[in-house]
Amino acid sequence: MKVAIADASVFFDLYKISVLPEFFGLDMEIYTTDFIYNEILRSEERALFETFCRSNQLKIIIIDELEREQISVMDLKYSNSSLADRTAIFKARQMDCILLTCDNKLKKEAEHQNIEVHGSIWIIDQLIDKNLLDIERAIGTLELLKEINAWLPVKEIDVRIESLRKLLLNK
Repeated sequence: MKVAIADASVFFDLYKISVLPEFFGLDMEIYTTDFIYNEILRSEERALFETFCRSNQLKIIIIDELEREQISVMDLKYSNSSLADRTAIFKARQMDCILLTCDNKLKKEAEHQNIEVHGSIWIIDQLIDKNLLDIERAIGTLELLKEINAWLPVKEIDVRIESLRKLLLNK
């Protein structure tokens, strides 16, 4: 089973495209830190994430004071002042696991530190591969993802959509 640390950008994307239940249905242990979890402020979002915590599908890592001190003085190549993002890098490195993020600076830092890192597009690929999204819904989900996150590589998404449309036509 894969283990992953997810940051808020991935959670928000997956929430907005309505695939959180499918995401937590992947054969992965999903963690986040308390600093990241505390970025989920809207009550309806928070309520949904709390259900995944109660069912142990999302595990929250509490950062203690000693770790917080270590995190705050970490030397990062791609400066990122967010303590929440720093906790994600710190824990992904410590746990030797995948980092899930859509934040470009965080992604670059993870790559620099040889941490396996993926974003929302990769997650959708996983949902398709594991038959948690059918082709028609995957196309709609990818189209919606383009609308809600302008920072994602649109051309990469369009290639996937076109490929899925061809699969749909060949059925």
